[in-house]
Amino acid sequence: MEQDVYIDLYFFVNASMDLFCLNLTALFLQIKPRRWRLFLSAALGGLYAVAVLLLGLGGVWELILDALGAALLCAAAFARRGASFWRGARVVGVFFVASILLGGMMTALFWALNRLHLPLDAVTEDHISVWLFALLALVSGLLTRGGGAALGRANKAKAVIVQAVLFGKPVEFRALVDTGNLLCDPVSGRPVILCDPQKLRGALPPEVLAAADPASPPPPDLARRLRLIPASGATGERLLVAVVPDALQILSLSKSKKGGKPRPTNHLIAPAPLGERALGFDALIGA
Repeated sequence: MEQDVYIDLYFFVNASMDLFCLNLTALFLQIKPRRWRLFLSAALGGLYAVAVLLLGLGGVWELILDALGAALLCAAAFARRGASFWRGARVVGVFFVASILLGGMMTALFWALNRLHLPLDAVTEDHISVWLFALLALVSGLLTRGGGAALGRANKAKAVIVQAVLFGKPVEFRALVDTGNLLCDPVSGRPVILCDPQKLRGALPPEVLAAADPASPPPPDLARRLRLIPASGATGERLLVAVVPDALQILSLSKSKKGGKPRPTNHLIAPAPLGERALGFDALIGA
C-alpha cells in the first residue's frame, strides 16, 4: 500500500519532537546544555527519522537502531569529557521516556483528529493530507518552543560573580546561589563557597589539596590560611579544605550589566568537585 509522505515536513516534525524531548531531558536532569548542541542533535534526529523511513526498516533492527540513535542524539547534546557510563545511560533513559510519552501524546492527537471526520480528505486509510501534516508540525513546533522556554526559565537561576585574591593571585568565577549550601567554618562562622578546583588552578599552592591528609601537614605559614570544614552528603562525612582569601567581593550578574559595584564579603573558598549540581556554573554560594 502506497503512502504519501512529505519529507520536509516529516523531517521538521521529528526534529521538533527530538528538540522538545532533549529540552525535557535537560530540564528533568538539571543539565545546562549549549543551545547550538541541542539544535544540532535535533537535526540529526530528523535526518535519522527520514533515513529509517526511506530504508523501510522494522522489527528488532529498528529497535536497535533507535537505541543507538538515542545515544547519538544525547551524546551530541549533553556529552562532556570525563562523564561516567552510568550518567550517559541515565540521560539516554530519560530521553527515551520523554520520547515515548510525547509519541503517545501525538498518537492521541492524531486519533482525536481522525474521530472528528475532518473535511478535504484530511485522514484516509493510507495517507494524511498535507494541511493536516502541517497542523501536526505546527503543534510539534509549539511544544518545542514551550519546552525551550521552560528550560530557559529553569536556567535563569540567581547567580553572582565572585572576584577574589588568593595568595596574591586574582581569580574570578561565576557562582550559583544555592540555598542548600549551608557550609560554614565551625569556629568563625564564616560561610564557604564551593568552587570547581579547575577554576582555581594556578592560584592555589599544590599543598592546599593535600592539606586534609594528616600524613602531609602543610607548612605553618600556609596552615594559617587554611580551615578544615566538616561536610556531609550522600557519600558520607568528609573534611573540606577552605582557603582564607586575601580579599573577596561579589557582584550580582544582573547588576554587572548595569554597572553595579561589587560588595566585599568574608566568605572562605573550598575547592570541591560540583558535578551537575552547579548547572554549569563554576561554584556554589549560599543564599
